[in-house]
Amino acid sequence: MTQANAGGWRPWIVWIAGTVAFIAAMFSRTSFGVAAIPAAEQFSAPVGAMSVFVIVQAGVYAAMQIPAGAVLDRLGSRMSIAIGLGVMTVGQVGLAFATSFPLGLVARVLIGGGDALIFSSSIRLIMLWFPPGKVPVLTQITAVAGQAGQWLSAVPLVMILTDQGWTPAFLAVAAVCFLAWLLNVIAVRDAPPGIVVTSRGSGGVFAGVREVMAMPAAQLAFFVHMLGASAPIAFTMMWGFPYLTSAQGQSDAQAGILFTILVISSMVIGPFVGMLTRRFASWRVWLALIIVAIAAVVWAAVLIWPGSAPHWLLVLLLIMMGATPPASNIAFDINRSYVPAHRIGTATGVAIVGGFSAGLFVVAAIGVLLGFLGGPNPSPDDFRIAMSSQLLVWVFAAIMVVRTRRRVLDSYPDAEE
Repeated sequence: MTQANAGGWRPWIVWIAGTVAFIAAMFSRTSFGVAAIPAAEQFSAPVGAMSVFVIVQAGVYAAMQIPAGAVLDRLGSRMSIAIGLGVMTVGQVGLAFATSFPLGLVARVLIGGGDALIFSSSIRLIMLWFPPGKVPVLTQITAVAGQAGQWLSAVPLVMILTDQGWTPAFLAVAAVCFLAWLLNVIAVRDAPPGIVVTSRGSGGVFAGVREVMAMPAAQLAFFVHMLGASAPIAFTMMWGFPYLTSAQGQSDAQAGILFTILVISSMVIGPFVGMLTRRFASWRVWLALIIVAIAAVVWAAVLIWPGSAPHWLLVLLLIMMGATPPASNIAFDINRSYVPAHRIGTATGVAIVGGFSAGLFVVAAIGVLLGFLGGPNPSPDDFRIAMSSQLLVWVFAAIMVVRTRRRVLDSYPDAEE
């Protein structure tokens, strides 16, 4: 794809605005995760039922990725981010005033749908405003910057929930989304002057979906994202905290510290992976495979360790869990190398579907296995068996990565892989 070598300060302003949009989206995405108990009170429902909100939102997010990518290719980043943040703002305002379970679910559907438009739009801005040498590092920095959104949920939002209650807390989330929307409208432009990349041809919004899904490079990106993202999605969205507390005997505070290690690991390792990807493009697929292989070995050691694993091994596990999302982001650099500019949004959506669909599969598989083996009170051994299911997904994804990489090499004479 062709990128403009736009100089000066403008590309950096555009990048910052796009990254702020993603931080706001992550804040919106993760805000419900810290509010399970207040939500149960707000909606007069059991605490256990609150997981439905997370599953519905994540399911909508995953299902909307390819349509959102097609919309991005059609309308451009500026309009897509505006639509996404606008829909999320409405959803958060609705959630702030919702008092029934169904209305709360409708609000989370809006939040998940709006969220689906943001990350791919932000990544597309990097690809169009910066020269290829800067793209891998800036992509990783944008991805890990989303951790700031998780921090906003874990610290300031919890304080507002505790001090002010449900409605002010989620109105605050809505306000952050609106401010990010305003910054986007003021600062973001789709591409440098003179570059037109939006797809406005015949065939409708989804005309390019089949074209992208037939590209060997897009298929490779799909499986690379599946390889790196599936396990951390399942771990952070649903099963990590219960596993650490119920199976490994960690207190809530200790589990919280371990999760902090995961966040810091991802923030530190992400830019480093981006630099390696830029410098050794021909090795980037193998870099993803090596990172995930090390993570799988550490997971296997934890799962086969008799009784509770030692603390140092759990720390190592969380470090490697933080390293796998940067490995998944290599998928976007693969798309950058091979996919035409007017299809990059669709290709990004396809890649994200790989990680999220596999992640939701792992979430469901672990839940089914825990329910079958241990019922309402699964034992550490039940967790040991259930958490092993993610290893099967890794094996499948690794095999497909190797196979689709060979197809890329056969299809593109100048392939970088």
